[in-house]
Amino acid sequence: MEKRALLALVLSLLVLVFWEYFFGLFHVIEPPQQETVTTTTPPSAESPSTAQPPKAPGLPPDIASPQALPKDRLTDLGQHFQSWLVEASDYRMQILSPGARINSFRLNKFRQEVDPESPPMEMVPTQASGYLPMAVDLLHHPDWQLSTRSFESRSPAQLTLPSTDSPQNFSLSTEVPERLRVTKSFTLTPSAYFMDVEIRLENLASESLSDQMGISFFFQPYAGPKEESSNNPSHLAVFAKGTLETFSVKDLQKKETIFKTPMDWVGYEDNYFIQAVAPLEKEGYQVIPRILDADKGLLQVVCLTDPFQLEAGKDKTFKMRLYLGPKNLNELDRADHNLSHSVDYGWFTVLAKPLLHLLIWCYKYTHNYGVAIILITVLIKLVFWPLTHKSYQSMKMMKKIQPKIAQIREKHKDDREKLNTELMGVYRTYKVNPMGGCLPMVLQIPVFFALYRMLNGAVELRHEPFIWWINNLTAPDRLNIGIPIPYLGGIPVLTILMGISMFLQQKMTPSAGDPRQDQMMMLMPVVFTFFFINFPSGLVLYWLVNNVLSIAQQYWINRRP
Repeated sequence: MEKRALLALVLSLLVLVFWEYFFGLFHVIEPPQQETVTTTTPPSAESPSTAQPPKAPGLPPDIASPQALPKDRLTDLGQHFQSWLVEASDYRMQILSPGARINSFRLNKFRQEVDPESPPMEMVPTQASGYLPMAVDLLHHPDWQLSTRSFESRSPAQLTLPSTDSPQNFSLSTEVPERLRVTKSFTLTPSAYFMDVEIRLENLASESLSDQMGISFFFQPYAGPKEESSNNPSHLAVFAKGTLETFSVKDLQKKETIFKTPMDWVGYEDNYFIQAVAPLEKEGYQVIPRILDADKGLLQVVCLTDPFQLEAGKDKTFKMRLYLGPKNLNELDRADHNLSHSVDYGWFTVLAKPLLHLLIWCYKYTHNYGVAIILITVLIKLVFWPLTHKSYQSMKMMKKIQPKIAQIREKHKDDREKLNTELMGVYRTYKVNPMGGCLPMVLQIPVFFALYRMLNGAVELRHEPFIWWINNLTAPDRLNIGIPIPYLGGIPVLTILMGISMFLQQKMTPSAGDPRQDQMMMLMPVVFTFFFINFPSGLVLYWLVNNVLSIAQQYWINRRP
């Protein structure tokens, strides 16, 4: 029993250390500074120049230095620009004439906050600063100012997509007189969050054109300063050669990074949403990220083509697929290009994704994700039932043979070898395993972490209520009593109930016979209650229901002769 108690304590401490190291549960991220809108023209250092961009030391000759890449933004934000509005069932997109850049992409089915009156989720949080995505530049002809030049379209100012799966085309174009025509064509699928974009360059001059084209995207955290946290960080992500890599602002600050082909996609994501760019070209480009403002988390990502020569009267196109929306497995699968790999649960993906599919299946019948979590808990308990049943029986028998074990310890206290031999004989006689009580806990740890990753990152649970005060299963439960509570804000009722259930379960567990061990084990509910305070309420609900079912199972076993 000493070994069993010690193992339980060590496992608990390992869980705490593992969690703190990998997930940073109690790390506090300072909120970014408030965005300041600047309406003046960019500094002279960023002004267009006809000189060829310098190369950074150590970079290949066909790659421009990240510092030399254009980062034009729209100034005079108060000015009224010509725009086009695209209305679809799932989103509302606005494109501005200067640069034909996306000014807004709002998700109709998702809100920014839990409040029902909160505005729709905005996928272009950089709009206030003028750094809008889809900026096209020619690096050797910055004086043409393609990223801010006015585009025109024959389409109406407001385009409503029919509720069908038939793609709709929408094009905008601009010209540098007698030099170049640029056309941006959007192929929109009404009931999907992805679109195909083709950028076409036509040489209108009588001589060839030698240049490099950069297509810039700008990112910063989706959540406001109060919501950005270590439980839901925003970061750059790249999926290439079957591997997903993520980069925080600190990672990008350490060294200049260039992503090379082949790659499936590059994007900016948090737990619930993603803006992804999937170039449809297999080669002939590089992707270069750089930091524009580290305090605000403002990033620029440039898809930079290799140097090209465009003969007179010829054209060149660059195709890509954009995805702006929730990290919903079905929607990501529809978008293809391995975008579903953005839903990543690390080591526990093999368990977490099936659990997510099971959760969604249960929701179809319950119409409440809290009830669906309870059903999953019952199913998991049924799977582990034979193992936990045997474990409880073993602990019950261990309590029964404690007097005999005490006699053997006293009789052979000076002979360690004889003591172990006699104890093993007793265990074989009564068919008990002294470590059997810890086995269910060990086996449930992977399921616990898989559920945490899934419940903390499933967009299906975002802002989904359970009952009463629990209106967001991905956030910690807090009951507001009108009095501010330091650090917590409200009372974590569900977490307290979970701690009480764990205490009752521990009280029902057969005693080890050693008062010191009993006291040590009774501390575990306190430790876990503190540990669970900032966990998503959906995970706390799972653990509470699991404890209640374990108490019922143990009560039934203890009542049996």
